[in-house]
Amino acid sequence: KRVQRAGGQSAMKAARTQARSRASAHTKAGARVAAGGLRLGRTLAEARRHPRIIPRAAGNPAGDPYGVLGVAPGADSEAINRAYKSKMSAASSDDEKKEIESAHTSIMMSSLTARLGGASSVAKEIRYADRTPMFLWRPRVHLCEQKDILINGGIWAFAIYWANKSTYSPWQPLMMGFAVLFIRMNYKLMPLMPRPATDDRKEIRQADTKRLGRAFGVVGGLFALFAGVLSTLPSVLMALKITVPLWLLGSLYEFSVGVAGLLGSMIGASFLR
Repeated sequence: KRVQRAGGQSAMKAARTQARSRASAHTKAGARVAAGGLRLGRTLAEARRHPRIIPRAAGNPAGDPYGVLGVAPGADSEAINRAYKSKMSAASSDDEKKEIESAHTSIMMSSLTARLGGASSVAKEIRYADRTPMFLWRPRVHLCEQKDILINGGIWAFAIYWANKSTYSPWQPLMMGFAVLFIRMNYKLMPLMPRPATDDRKEIRQADTKRLGRAFGVVGGLFALFAGVLSTLPSVLMALKITVPLWLLGSLYEFSVGVAGLLGSMIGASFLR
């Protein structure tokens, strides 16, 4: 009996020891889980305070390349190139230039993919890109805003009124109107032919000279064209034995030629580039 009691007590002690060890193991495991959860919570809080910046893909800046250039998704290649040149000239850092360059490349590649898939038509300047144009300097259609067209028309009308009321030669008011239209044409070409993004005065002067020459070529060329056509009209009418209108005879002839020339300048400043 004594031996049996001793054996039972030993078994009970062993069971209690085993229970204590199991409880201790569970406690340590719970503590480890709690510590892990605390570390995870601290990590998430730190991530919220200091989010990691993920670099954008080069082909899709800011997720909207059209927004970077400031053009509509349906804009043509000419409008996209104008916006690209304007943004590049206004960019002040290398990061901005890289973003603009990436947006332009992305739009051009997507347009090329659409054309290859037959989803869009090919513009003439792209279809015949391997052919040298006959007249590189030729004017191209570029409409101003409605308010600018109205302003140019008002300048033309005021110059005609002033020339009609002037007691001297009508060419002085007409040339003043031509000068104003030339200045407005130069401002119209500034976004299309911007200054280069450099501090080199020689390059800036060359860009300004080229833009001024283009502006004078458009308004001055159309002035000469319209005035020349009207100046030869009396001879053509007489050769065809057609009665020449009174406004093409005498003192009104000079006035009419000047009015026609200024009309050509107004059309160039409003509808061409």
